[in-house]
Amino acid sequence: MAYSDPAAESVGTRVRRARKRVGITQNELARRIGRAQSWVSGVENDSIPLDSIALVNTLSRVLRVHPNELTARPYRGDTPAEDRGHSAIPEIRRHLERYDLDPEWVGEVRALPDLRAAIDHARWLRGEARYAELADALPALLSELQAATHLYPEPDRSTAFRLLALTYLAADSVVYNLGYADLSLITASRVRWAWEQAGDPYNGAVFAYLRIRSLWASTSWNDALTLLDAACADIEGEYTAGHPEALAVWGGLQLRAAITAARKNDADEAWSRHRLAAEAVTRLGSRQRTDYYDLSTNQTNVDIHGVAVAVELGDGPQAVQRGETIQLPKSLKSSRAGHHHLDHARGLLWCGKREAALAELERAEKVAPLLVRNHPMAQQAVRTLLDLERYSYRERIRRLGVRMHIL
Repeated sequence: MAYSDPAAESVGTRVRRARKRVGITQNELARRIGRAQSWVSGVENDSIPLDSIALVNTLSRVLRVHPNELTARPYRGDTPAEDRGHSAIPEIRRHLERYDLDPEWVGEVRALPDLRAAIDHARWLRGEARYAELADALPALLSELQAATHLYPEPDRSTAFRLLALTYLAADSVVYNLGYADLSLITASRVRWAWEQAGDPYNGAVFAYLRIRSLWASTSWNDALTLLDAACADIEGEYTAGHPEALAVWGGLQLRAAITAARKNDADEAWSRHRLAAEAVTRLGSRQRTDYYDLSTNQTNVDIHGVAVAVELGDGPQAVQRGETIQLPKSLKSSRAGHHHLDHARGLLWCGKREAALAELERAEKVAPLLVRNHPMAQQAVRTLLDLERYSYRERIRRLGVRMHIL
């Protein structure tokens, strides 16, 4: 029995409707994506799960829809408490749209040290994946910082723009992880604009790091790698010289390239990029404790990406092997830990280790509930476990399904 969201159609129904909309048969869809007709039929009757981002993106491109149409993102809540985070999106959008207009802040603008403390708290909320609290705080922060960039003379004005860039980066995490793909490219552009205003030399590279997610959605793997390589080339001199900011940005770009190549199903390229990121982290040494540009360029994140690369390549055994060797530090950001537990769970599920997969999903949800409940692959993993439920974990998976609005 396939479980579907009672508030929406099943994944298979959405695929079938999109296929009929473009006027192609199951055989033609299968031919275009290099699969058998029986596979397409299985997807449409919900007996075969869409359990990889690359697969969802490939189908979406052929069916001429955005991936969100197949995964039904964003996942809105039915009550004010469940919808926190999502309900703040319209006001966040409004502030993103009026980024270069006269400020509308009424009242006194706080001094820069106080603003910096507020932004540090927002960055902490971002790292802890506390997107509901962060979303609620963002409109006022964006408004006040916009006023600060108009009010303060140099050099404080440049500092205000740096703080604004970090706030846009926090907004980017909210909109991207809650499923608002259209806004994520806008927030990325605002990050770049604010860094430019602050005179930051790495604004273009950080923008590339954020921008390629929109290229992932359209399966533009080669374009994404070209963009990342161009960004690396722009900072190569600083990277060679060992500037810590350049090492951190370079490492982050290579991790994004590793995921891109994995989704392209190019294992050699993916692991090569993963090694390049590891080299940058090695060169950072103790300086990796400084979270330059909030990119988390450190050894733990490189290790976590090793599991993610294996998952994106569909290599369950390697994902499990790598996942079991990682000791997550207590200081690790919840957003990073949540992603890791989710990836490890997917590898375990593919290897038939269902109880272990459920335990990892529960860990992921415990440390980063909004991230996991709003992630399409977490939703699919829970649906798969519900389809295969056993007496030994029946109530646990059902409770998780209820929390994720699948039951």
